[in-house]
Amino acid sequence: MSIEVDIPKELEFKIKANKELNALVKRRIERQISTDIKNDVFISMICDDLLKDSELEEKDIDQIDHKIKRGIAEKLRVLSTREILSLLSIHEPDF
Repeated sequence: MSIEVDIPKELEFKIKANKELNALVKRRIERQISTDIKNDVFISMICDDLLKDSELEEKDIDQIDHKIKRGIAEKLRVLSTREILSLLSIHEPDF
């Protein structure tokens, strides 16, 4: 059973605009995270190539590789958290 309620047009438009804005912000965040991942993977691949030709031992290379990947993961976690919090706090409907 559904109940229909008439709301003022101004409120209706505000709700629709907020939903559209949230969708745009979400897509922008997803695009930024995707770009960051691609850039970080590229940097990781360059580091892998440089380390292959170095005189370091395998355990040293593994340690450096682990630090690079941990840094990438931490950067993405911080970025994701900050962007999500920004999305939630800035774009809530104000009625």
